[in-house]
Formats: sequence, structure tokens, C-alpha cells
Amino acid sequence: MEDKLLQLAYDILAILIPALAALAVEYIRRRLGTEKMRKVQEELAAKQELATLAVRFVEQVYKDLHGPDKYQKAAEWLAARAQEHGLKLTADEIKGLIEAALRQLKDAFGNEWAKQVQ
Repeated sequence: MEDKLLQLAYDILAILIPALAALAVEYIRRRLGTEKMRKVQEELAAKQELATLAVRFVEQVYKDLHGPDKYQKAAEWLAARAQEHGLKLTADEIKGLIEAALRQLKDAFGNEWAKQVQ
């Protein structure tokens, strides 16, 4: 009788241990994926905030510049601040972030933006 109970206990452990190990591995995999996704989202939010600050900065400081010159100043400022914060940006990312920030600000301020630019 004891041998049968002992064998049953071993059989149950043989099933439970791999199942629990699989659950633990899956939990860790999901947790790491979630952490990585959170980091990516935080980095994107930081880049977007810097781009908005770059556009606002250039609008305030370089009122006499227009078009490509103003964009260049915003791109330089954004690249410098990103580097200070350890964020890596490509030229395409910089352009996209600045254009998106500019569009967002124009949409938010509408006609007031157009009056100030003229």
C-alpha cells in the first residue's frame, strides 16, 4: 500500500514539476516582454516630448527664420537634447518627430498659430 502511495506521489510530482516550470517560464517571458514594451513606450513618449519642446523653442527663439532654416534649428536642438538624455535618433526619426509635433501644435492652436506665423 505504501509503495502504491509513494509511486502515486512520484507520478503526481512528475506531472506537477514540469507544468509548474512551464508556467514559471511563460510568466517570466511575458513579464520581460511587458517590461520591454513599457521601455519602448516610455522612450517614444520622451522623444515626442523633446520634439514638441524643440518646435516650441525654435518658434520662440528663431522668429526671424522660416521653413528649412527653422526646421534645421529644431532638428539640431532635438538631436542635442536626445543625446544628452541617452536617446538615439536617426535623421528620419528626427524629421518625423518634428513634423508630428508641428502638426499637433498647429491642430491644437488652429487659427492662432497661423496668425502668429504671419
